[in-house]
Amino acid sequence: MGEMKTIKKIPVRAVALMGALIEAVLGLISGIITAISIDVAVSTLHSDFPITASLGTGATAEASVIIIGIIGGFISGYIIIAIVALIYNGLAPRIGGVKLELE
Repeated sequence: MGEMKTIKKIPVRAVALMGALIEAVLGLISGIITAISIDVAVSTLHSDFPITASLGTGATAEASVIIIGIIGGFISGYIIIAIVALIYNGLAPRIGGVKLELE
């Protein structure tokens, strides 16, 4: 068994950056799934209603969804994780931090 250590303080910027990068990757995945859904919807719409072909392919919307997913995920991930880290740093001295077993 390893030694038990308590996390007393979390480095806010480093943890927030890591969380933001993870959220950006999740935003990319979500954006790709949403873009595929848009593509399917537009294809279905065009096949059911040929007059809608003049509306375009939806490529701009698909690209926008992917870009917004990445950027939005990064920004919101950074802000949320930074707030969580600040709250943890405020509460850890009062109620005790998370205990980890290290080898």
